[in-house]
Amino acid sequence: MKIVKNLTEFYHTLVNNEKLLRLLYYIPMDPSDDPLDPLKMDVSQLPEKDHILSKLIVIGDKTNDLAPETHCRICLYTGPRMPQKNYVKSQNQYTDNPYSSTQHYIFDIYTPVSITPIDFRLDWLGEILNELLFQESIEEFGDLRFHSGLPIPNVPQDFIGYRWIYSMSSGQLPTGYRL
Repeated sequence: MKIVKNLTEFYHTLVNNEKLLRLLYYIPMDPSDDPLDPLKMDVSQLPEKDHILSKLIVIGDKTNDLAPETHCRICLYTGPRMPQKNYVKSQNQYTDNPYSSTQHYIFDIYTPVSITPIDFRLDWLGEILNELLFQESIEEFGDLRFHSGLPIPNVPQDFIGYRWIYSMSSGQLPTGYRL
């Protein structure tokens, strides 16, 4: 199944991308305040880097500590896992395949509502996330597929959110007949 391995790979991909970290960390004061400005210090070089990263990219759906004046956040966690279906022609129906399933991985992006009119940060983060997950250089995510995206209805006060859902198939070899 490799769920833990996949979550770990996703997490490391996100925390090691400076562009994503800058978009999550630097809140713009006005339209000319560019988070990617080379004069701003890399987030990965800040003295309190570990503490900052623990607030920007979170494993699990944790939002109770979000404050609009601090930063944006991506929450990464697993979603539903469902058996894949096989079509059985003789029965003219679909049946569950006990040896193959699809695991959903969820990426919730939260941004303060105040910065949306400044630089469309929520959409910008979504674009970068998608680019990162579908880079040709990341072989581990080869079976990853975009599943859906939708606004998050219940977000912390003064935030907006968007949920990106990706799916990955996994197989398991039969271990023999069991009673």
